[in-house]
Amino acid sequence: MRDLGSAEQTGLGLIVQVLTWGGVSLLLVGGVLAYPYVSSRLAAFPLTPTPTPPPMHSTASPSPPTVTSIPPTPAPTHPYSHTPTLICIHTPAPTPTPALPTRIVIPAIGVDAPVVPASWHTVEVDGQTQRAWEVPAMYAAGWHETSAPLGMPGNIVLNGHNTTNGEVFRDLYTLEAGDTIIVYSGDVPYTYAVSEILILPEAGQPLEVRLENARYVTTTDDERLTLVTCHPYGSLRYRLIAIAHPAVSLEDREDWIPLGDCCPKSSPIQREH
Repeated sequence: MRDLGSAEQTGLGLIVQVLTWGGVSLLLVGGVLAYPYVSSRLAAFPLTPTPTPPPMHSTASPSPPTVTSIPPTPAPTHPYSHTPTLICIHTPAPTPTPALPTRIVIPAIGVDAPVVPASWHTVEVDGQTQRAWEVPAMYAAGWHETSAPLGMPGNIVLNGHNTTNGEVFRDLYTLEAGDTIIVYSGDVPYTYAVSEILILPEAGQPLEVRLENARYVTTTDDERLTLVTCHPYGSLRYRLIAIAHPAVSLEDREDWIPLGDCCPKSSPIQREH
């Protein structure tokens, strides 16, 4: 290997110096440029806390713990655990079906006839409008539709012809007190006993008299059966009314008052043979 000359050695020294200073310059420039980034990164790390020394234990004896009384928790109550209350619910009794008359039997005069409903119409009497009841045009009794049913308090009113259209009540005037009248509702019999028979002037009488006669077919507080027809046979001169009550002893009926004692317009019975 040959030795380098002085000139060549000098050139190499210069190159080395240039490279050395260039490297130093690059390091300085790089440090300046990197400082902001490095400082921000360092600020992101939290400081390590200074450890706190443990508390010093006292050598004095500890005080006894305080005891606090806690009330017992009540047992839960079930919403339906109370004593049930008995509630009485009143169920109304069903309304009985009215017993409407369908048949009448009067053994003393041989009557056994059907009973049919009878309606009414209005007529002019002495310039006043009055109610007139229809009478069945056959061998049957007519039940006034506004009168009471059988077996209930009230006036059960039956009418019938005495001369024409079957003459169902032709012999009604011959009945005597105590005679039996049986009125049926279907197959159920209701027995009545005659208590009184009235014969009242009707044809040609003033309106006041006829209105007084008509009150015998109006409502009553007691249970009674009223039979109505004309009298005598073949005439409209009188109104014949037979009153009967449920078949019990008259001495046991505290509410019974003979109609002759309370009705001044009534006439004593006139029997024909």
